Amino acid sequence: MKINTKLSALCIAAALMSVAQAAAAAPVVTAPPEATQPGVASPAAAAPAQVPAPAASASVTTPAPAQAPSVPATSTPAAAADSAKATTPAAPSAPAPRPSTSVAPAAAPSVPSTAKPSKPQQPSTSTPAAATSVKPTQLDKLNHESAIPLVLEAQSRYLYAISGGSTVGESFQWNGKSYRYLSEDIGTKTKLISYLTQAYTKQASEQFVSKFFVEVNGKLAQLDADGGNLLEFNRATAKMVTMTPVKRSYLLTVPYPAGTKQANEKITVNFEKVGSYWKISSAPHVIF
Repeated sequence: MKINTKLSALCIAAALMSVAQAAAAAPVVTAPPEATQPGVASPAAAAPAQVPAPAASASVTTPAPAQAPSVPATSTPAAAADSAKATTPAAPSAPAPRPSTSVAPAAAPSVPSTAKPSKPQQPSTSTPAAATSVKPTQLDKLNHESAIPLVLEAQSRYLYAISGGSTVGESFQWNGKSYRYLSEDIGTKTKLISYLTQAYTKQASEQFVSKFFVEVNGKLAQLDADGGNLLEFNRATAKMVTMTPVKRSYLLTVPYPAGTKQANEKITVNFEKVGSYWKISSAPHVIF
């Protein structure tokens, strides 16, 4: 019996030795996970230190430390996976750019803004309407209003011609009277008639030239004197007297300057349509 007891003690001692050797080998295996997970390594190091102290219970406690590090190790990836899943909802930030892309199409309504420039074009078309101040020398519609600008144009050409043109020409004596030549631009009968027929008919122009100008050495000359009156045709009013498709007559009421205290003059002016435009058919010296 004593022998058996000794043998069993020896067996137990051998078992304890093998367990101790296994326990000694275990820290070497568990060291890498402790390095990767420092929070778990501290309990794992304390556990193998307690294994050699209680000999009988070492067989039970040693597997626990080996499993303990493995459990937290598996639990942390799960926590990391859960945290990763928790962070994945950050993907809804991707829809945030989509609204921003929807804002970009909102810039497309700039197309209606291109329709706005069409509105400013309408005032521009109305401007020509307001600019119906057609040249008096190209008047195709005659009425009591448009007649006055044509009369003023005719007066301007009459005064230019009767004053000798742009400059006073050379003076000379002819038939006992003093004459002067007209300026170069209207210095011949052809040039003067062409100048006057911009506002007058050809017949009215020739009547005026034959009465007030003479031709000397191929050039036009006039008596060395000035003419004109004080009537203010720019303040005149017109009233139609007779009317046909190509001929019309207007009665003009023309005032004198306010300081003269003279009654207004009543002057009849005849108009005739030559081609597409209206001209004055009354001779210049009859009106002015």
